[in-house]
Amino acid sequence: MITASENLDNQPIQEPATPTENHQATYPGQRWLVEERDACGVGFIADQQGRESNDLVIKALSALTCLEHRGGCSADQDSGDGAGVLTAIPWELLQQWATSAEISPLQTSRVGVGMIFLPQKLEESATAKQIIEQVLAEEALTILGWRVVPVRSEMLGLQARENQPQIEQLLVQSDRQGDELERQLYLARKRIHGLINSSASNVGKEECYFCSFSGRTIVYKGMVRSAVLGEFYADLQNPAYKSAFAVYHRRFSTNTLPKWHLAQPMRLVGHNGEINTLLGNVNWMVARQADIAHAHWGDRVSVLKPTVNADNSDSANLDNVLELLVRSGRSPMEALMIMVPEAYKISLT
Repeated sequence: MITASENLDNQPIQEPATPTENHQATYPGQRWLVEERDACGVGFIADQQGRESNDLVIKALSALTCLEHRGGCSADQDSGDGAGVLTAIPWELLQQWATSAEISPLQTSRVGVGMIFLPQKLEESATAKQIIEQVLAEEALTILGWRVVPVRSEMLGLQARENQPQIEQLLVQSDRQGDELERQLYLARKRIHGLINSSASNVGKEECYFCSFSGRTIVYKGMVRSAVLGEFYADLQNPAYKSAFAVYHRRFSTNTLPKWHLAQPMRLVGHNGEINTLLGNVNWMVARQADIAHAHWGDRVSVLKPTVNADNSDSANLDNVLELLVRSGRSPMEALMIMVPEAYKISLT
């Protein structure tokens, strides 16, 4: 049994120091920030031989339902704090769509796929698409087509349905591949985000969001419960949707309100936990922005700023910084070790 004087790790909560004549007590932080100890649920499944299958995707969705107890749920019992999966791009499914849309066979090594939440209002959505297409043309990316993602809105709870974005996929072709393609897509996405969020755009802030924009991975997520995700997105039940791995996540929102774009996985990570140094981390990243420089970005490094957003969740900011490091040439393992250094106090090593 956990008493009021203990946290979930069964450690006594330190009371603020009593101010003295020569000592000013440090600010202990907002109660909601320092006392919440709830955490999301996250998992990973992969085929050790790298074989893609729809069976693996179905198993990931089944495993996701086992994490329902780790997530938050609205009073309507169907709108969740968020659930989602990150997988390899299902090229077989997209090739079927390309064939039906009379698009030439996809050169998958040079194609990027964007999973995009667009504004509900048609006028704002049209403006967002116009900005997206303009930037992609300027970044030498050829648009192959927009694909409306098949969904079943009737599966959503009232709150989730009222805030449901238009969900579409955008396929683009490039003359680059591998890490160079990923950097090209990253730069284009950052430019799009900056233009859409500018005062000159009539698109509401956070109304247009790229869940993913990559030639390797794709994210399906939403403000839903675990069991609803696979029912809402028809693609996830399609036998042509195949992947060799899947990261699945059920969200418990503690430091932000539930929103479609804050569901997880993010673009690179599925994060479980609460970053208790969040405010300091955000401030340090803002302070360091002026010093950001790398050969990959040259004189275009300003497009990558801001690197963090204080209005977003800790997980979203963690993902933003991780993505910056990885796209700049760090391996995911090295980038994570930089951001979450190994404990060193009382370490036997």
